Amino acid sequence: MSDWSRGYPAHNAYLDTMQPEISPFRWRTALLAARVSMPSTRRFRFLELGCGSAHTLIALAALYPEADFLGVDFTPELVVRARKLIAEVGLSNIRIEEASFAELAAARCPEQFDYAALHGVWTWVDADTQGEIVAVLGKWLAPGGLAYAGYNCMAGWAAAEPIRQIFRSAPQGDPSAPYTAARLATEQYLALNDNLQLRTLWQRLSQMPDRFLAHEIGATWGGACWHPQIEAALGAAKMGFACPSELSEQFDPLFLEGARLEMVTRGTAEGWTQTARDLAYGRSFRNDLFHRGAPRLSGPEMIDGLRRLRVLGWNRDAGFGPLARLTLRDSPVAEPDIEDAIARAVADGPGLIGDIVDALVLDPQRALQAVLVQIIKGNLLVIRTDDEIAAARDGARAFNAVGKAHFDARRHVLPCLASPVLGGVVMLPEKLQKIAYEQRDCDALDLDRLSALELTT
Repeated sequence: MSDWSRGYPAHNAYLDTMQPEISPFRWRTALLAARVSMPSTRRFRFLELGCGSAHTLIALAALYPEADFLGVDFTPELVVRARKLIAEVGLSNIRIEEASFAELAAARCPEQFDYAALHGVWTWVDADTQGEIVAVLGKWLAPGGLAYAGYNCMAGWAAAEPIRQIFRSAPQGDPSAPYTAARLATEQYLALNDNLQLRTLWQRLSQMPDRFLAHEIGATWGGACWHPQIEAALGAAKMGFACPSELSEQFDPLFLEGARLEMVTRGTAEGWTQTARDLAYGRSFRNDLFHRGAPRLSGPEMIDGLRRLRVLGWNRDAGFGPLARLTLRDSPVAEPDIEDAIARAVADGPGLIGDIVDALVLDPQRALQAVLVQIIKGNLLVIRTDDEIAAARDGARAFNAVGKAHFDARRHVLPCLASPVLGGVVMLPEKLQKIAYEQRDCDALDLDRLSALELTT
């Protein structure tokens, strides 16, 4: 391994994935609920560190034509792939540059960025590289700016450290299947213990190809961290924790009960909320937002912001959209009659949360909670304004047309389509991708749902 990679498996290109969680508009609801202000979601500058093939970033550039995007990665092969896709889509508001974080930290800072993102970066690099990331954010992220970080969480990974060591120690075989010995040794190790969580984790990982495992558990510096560790590190860039990027993570009683909920309640009272939450959920990955001096909203400002959000009636049974991944528990503000009343309020088309709240025969605070719960359940989707949708429509169509061409040719199939309605990408199973692209031999309801988010080509 050459020194330029610092132990990162750059010789083995990572899977071309996309992250629906990365979307300035999608973050708006969570930030409002957490009472944290944010930059514009129309005109802004967006930086992605470690962008890889940049598929998500390119989709965002298509969906936010008034914004400027810069993706940076140190792997030449991935930079080439990203630039090729940009040319195919025909975008002019995005650049992909080849550079290391050390080079960025030493470089003259361009105009500062309003948003930054690093997904699958922080817990895959060494401490020196993490320090360089902090230096870049401290110079390149504007005051009031927000940074998204997706990283491995120690609560769900701690028991897997022996597996990491196996993958780093076992001899690698043929380049087409380098981890055959490591896979066998892991199975032998699991036979020695009865850790159900570890077995479940390995069951998921074992289905992945070796080039994924090279990054996830075979990398020299791959690992996990606790939330307070990354929060403390980013403090050197004058940054603080804003909130999890998903609204659902602010509503623990919808997902936890008994001793697990009690742990979170106690942890919150004693000031260690995020560690308690990670332990209660056994979380293995976090999607967090950090801010660089973003002002806090007052209670009335928070409520006014939430009331102004526009929502579309939906159904989580559709199988796609921004849905909570965990099983939801019953809630007093999600009783059938309340759900029915909310569904009727948007039966004829999108509406403002404030109008729905006012129409419910409930205390205003409880009514607002009821609407937010329906968003978390997937029965409402927060959508952009008509002007924002119209501005994004051409770019989304261009991106999705390229996705269709890839799908038809079965090459580098993009797992997501760009939605001008949601302001982000939507992960679709192959069956629904085929419906979106071909619009034939399909269920009319599926087609209607895809059309509502403008995911058909």
